[in-house]
Amino acid sequence: MVQTPPVTTKQDVDAADNMLGSHEGGAANLAERGAALANAALEVSHEYITPLREAGQGYAERLYKAGEQRAQEAAFYAELGYEETRDLVRSYPVQALGIAAGVGVLLGLLVARR
Repeated sequence: MVQTPPVTTKQDVDAADNMLGSHEGGAANLAERGAALANAALEVSHEYITPLREAGQGYAERLYKAGEQRAQEAAFYAELGYEETRDLVRSYPVQALGIAAGVGVLLGLLVARR
């Protein structure tokens, strides 16, 4: 098979230069269009993300307030239980010591088994 030289005349060289120049311009134009599309996609994503972020912050605030309320309730009941236990121990000190000793022995046996 005989191969012909790719560029042999001045016209061929000029035509090749014109084609290269048009491809370089096309690539630059394509890069600009790609950047414009990326920026447009970024703006659209911000339009969708902003309401979602605000909704998430609203849910987080409500969850925090509910957790804070539950923690206050737990603290109230713990304080109430402490006061009742303290009053019972002061009213019946011998029984309280017996219960404490029994719980201590039981825990000691359970820990010693392991």
